[in-house]
Amino acid sequence: MTKCLREFSLAFTLLILGSGAACSHLRHLLGVVADKPQVRLVNVDVRSISTKRMDMDFVLEVMNPNSFSVDIEELQYKVRSLELDLGEGSHKDVITLNSHEKIEVRLPFRMDSDVLVILMKKYLQNPKELKVLLVANLYLGTAIGKMDMHFEEEKTIMKGFVPSN
Repeated sequence: MTKCLREFSLAFTLLILGSGAACSHLRHLLGVVADKPQVRLVNVDVRSISTKRMDMDFVLEVMNPNSFSVDIEELQYKVRSLELDLGEGSHKDVITLNSHEKIEVRLPFRMDSDVLVILMKKYLQNPKELKVLLVANLYLGTAIGKMDMHFEEEKTIMKGFVPSN
């Protein structure tokens, strides 16, 4: 009886392991394995700059490579430049990406005067170019469950005043 129980246990374990691998393979063949959206920072639009603040939009191009829709349920982001934390923001409205769709997403960002003054002082110490780094976390809802995605990219927003030698 013990030998029979051991054989049954071994057969059951192999069946479970085999069905998990088969299920994963079948899901891949059917195309229900979710690929993360492709995100690219295409531009940083400086809308206004004054002694009080700087308003800009981070313009993202987001492409859904899947054969099913994906919802970006929330998007949180931070902005850095010249080793300074400039602030953070979030886009809380759901963004629906249909199958193989490419859309533009604009993330508004406002930098207050205190941070702007510190950034400009640091920039003027070596005014070659001013780059900003967008660090974002996307929280995705898909047909097969939730996925988290990290994204970061840097763009130049101002060319410098110093001639290159």
